Amino acid sequence: MNKIKMNINLLFLITAVVLLGASSYSNAPEAMSPTTPDVVSFKKAGLYPEGIDWDADRKRFMVTSIGQGLVGTVTDDGTYTVFAQDHRLVSAVGIRIDAARDRVLVCNSDPGASKSSSPETTGILAGLAVFQLSTGNLVKYLNLAEGIEGGHFCNDIALAKDGTAYITDSFSPIIYKVDPNYNVSVLIGNERFGGEGFNLNGIVVKDDYLLVAKFNEGLLFKVPLDKPETFTQVNIKDTFPGADGLLWTSDGSLIVIGNAQIHGGTPGATDKTYKLSSADNWVSAEVVNTVDAGTVAQTTGVVRDGEIYVLYSMLQVLFNPETETHVEEFEIVKQNFN
Repeated sequence: MNKIKMNINLLFLITAVVLLGASSYSNAPEAMSPTTPDVVSFKKAGLYPEGIDWDADRKRFMVTSIGQGLVGTVTDDGTYTVFAQDHRLVSAVGIRIDAARDRVLVCNSDPGASKSSSPETTGILAGLAVFQLSTGNLVKYLNLAEGIEGGHFCNDIALAKDGTAYITDSFSPIIYKVDPNYNVSVLIGNERFGGEGFNLNGIVVKDDYLLVAKFNEGLLFKVPLDKPETFTQVNIKDTFPGADGLLWTSDGSLIVIGNAQIHGGTPGATDKTYKLSSADNWVSAEVVNTVDAGTVAQTTGVVRDGEIYVLYSMLQVLFNPETETHVEEFEIVKQNFN
């Protein structure tokens, strides 16, 4: 009897250990999996951020500023810190981190709404500031539009693997090319990229081509890097007036961030984030999902740990000449495509 009782107790002990181990194993991945916030709110009165990127090594967002010409960092707890500034920065717009080369590239423009705006720079400034990512020190400053007549606005930056930057000009029908040694050239200039108001805006690079958005018409163009003059309009059933930022997702989809709020509103524009896919290498594409944003003037976004985050700039307040009290708090919001 004692032997039978001992065997039963041993069986219970083994079963308990097995169940405890199974329970610990099943809970471990959930406990160890990283979590990302749905919303990151941060305060900096009058900042009006426009560009955003994710500094994965330091676990922080980096944002620019139309209103104050600053480059700052934002952590998940909402702490905003000035990362870099320079007397030449009027409105800091697009931003791109080049972690491999320890640098941050920032577009400098003047839409006439910054505390540093002036008649000498409004509507004609297209500069590129390069800062050291690890220190915030200025590495290089370039005047992209030097010797090119007309209006200019350095807007967004796409960065190739070799460190070459491709940059849109919203006031001239130009895409600039800046090589890793900071030699500036015009990749392509074509009147098809021109028009009233804001024109070329968001830009991304993949393999041997660019995709670029035209804000006022809501179009996408594919630009081959080896023969940019053979660019084509991506065939899409819909147009996206107010198309601003572009970004790739890990599955090869394209995110188009649209806003109808800034620059006095764009006819037909909507405040949505669009997810597009293509089955023919972006000869054509279709919308597969959308997320509504509301009246927030979302400008662009970034992929962080596989999640898509969009920046709510509230620029409609800054560009409203009747504004008396400026926004103090801004948001970076995760996009949940159902």
